[in-house]
Amino acid sequence: MTLLSVDLREGTKTVHAEAERSKFVKYFFKGELTPAVYGRFLISLYHVYSTLEKALEKNKENPNIQLIYFPTELSRTKALEQDLEFFNGPDWRELLAPISPAQQAYIDAIERCSSTKPELLIAHSYVRYLGDLSGGQILAKKLQKYNELPEGKGVAFYQFDTIEDKDGFKEMFRKRINQVEVDEATHNEIVQESCQAFIRNIDVFQEFDHELVGLPLSKKEQEALDAAQAEEAAKKTSSLLSSLAPSNLINNLAVAVGLKSSA
Repeated sequence: MTLLSVDLREGTKTVHAEAERSKFVKYFFKGELTPAVYGRFLISLYHVYSTLEKALEKNKENPNIQLIYFPTELSRTKALEQDLEFFNGPDWRELLAPISPAQQAYIDAIERCSSTKPELLIAHSYVRYLGDLSGGQILAKKLQKYNELPEGKGVAFYQFDTIEDKDGFKEMFRKRINQVEVDEATHNEIVQESCQAFIRNIDVFQEFDHELVGLPLSKKEQEALDAAQAEEAAKKTSSLLSSLAPSNLINNLAVAVGLKSSA
């Protein structure tokens, strides 16, 4: 079998790129994500990480989970609590409910892995933590730059204080992934689960799309909008032509002069 870390990288390329093209990420990179929206986005992250980290703790005796379990270095729940209070105030826990559909689907996916095949948690750890140590560092700089945050405030989620060499840690993490001992079917399931994890992230992003206005649509979004508008126009045209048909004109005239019931 190919190395698991290689299959994870290659197998998620397409859906990873799709996530990076999402409207939410575009707004983030252009500094057009308001603090209010970001504060609510942190709630989504809190649900995901608190669920994932409880699942990893529950399965920490699993030999394969032990290989990639670094609670001191990687756990994000406490850091998220700091950021949630910064952006949402001391009563931020009141905002944790109701859980949105995308949040719940993400939670359910992690809990399913935890209870049925813990090795699949490797996929979620790979997507989340390596992403935080890579692209997440760029997002932190954007967040600070565009919101003029006080020094060290609002970006605890992106700070890994116990990891001095992030690139070195990521390389070690990938090597640990390659030491995971599973059969070929489970190997492939881990790769598939990582793809699903990216899709879950996209679904979370899309829950904010109705609040994101101002950016031009992507080519794919514009094509979808044009198609929808064309379909709606065709329906209206068809309805108009139907109403102008001779039989319908007579019926409408009869209704108008009271010779025929409209029911």
